[in-house]
Amino acid sequence: MLEELEKDYGFTYPTLYKQLYKDGMLNWGEFGEDWLDKVYPAIKTAPPLLLYASDLEIMDLPTVDEEMDEGLLFADPVHQFVPFAMSGAGDWFAFYYNLQNGDDVPVVQVFHDSNEACILAKNLQDFIFLQMLEAVTDLDPKYSPLIMHGNMKENCRNFLRTHAPYLTPHQAQIVEAVYDFGRLTNVALHEIVEKEMSFEWLDSSFPYQTRG
Repeated sequence: MLEELEKDYGFTYPTLYKQLYKDGMLNWGEFGEDWLDKVYPAIKTAPPLLLYASDLEIMDLPTVDEEMDEGLLFADPVHQFVPFAMSGAGDWFAFYYNLQNGDDVPVVQVFHDSNEACILAKNLQDFIFLQMLEAVTDLDPKYSPLIMHGNMKENCRNFLRTHAPYLTPHQAQIVEAVYDFGRLTNVALHEIVEKEMSFEWLDSSFPYQTRG
């Protein structure tokens, strides 16, 4: 199906995404009201892609197809977005091919209720690194994110173990040190991002709709 999507919509997935697909890392199981009770216990020991990310759910390929077929309301077709995840509010996390540089395809968050897309990382690898750090940044026990469900230290170890192959060794070392400490502040996160994820378009945003 991955090749079908590429053919139908005229793009090529980044090599890393294809590897994640091949490794079975894109499957979070079947979503539903009882996902936390029935599905999560079976996958938590070998977390699939970004299971513990904050406010993000990976799309399976049929959902990607549906979302791309529907398209973004009033979006200018000049922008080539390929979604791979979604926030709880329905925003897309997508590859943005307009700024592709070789195999580096930037990742953007496309806000569905405002005419704005924000560039989060220069490629999928950096995005995974960022999300793994954000998962333990300024944790609020009242909100109790999934990574705090059960044994957080164990969740962090499992998260890093299954994701380290898709990071650089240096990124994996940083995540390991942060997870050993157990938390990160927003200020410390910003410092790491500035140092490790330098990219011309990082954190810039743009409108994706043409005003009539």
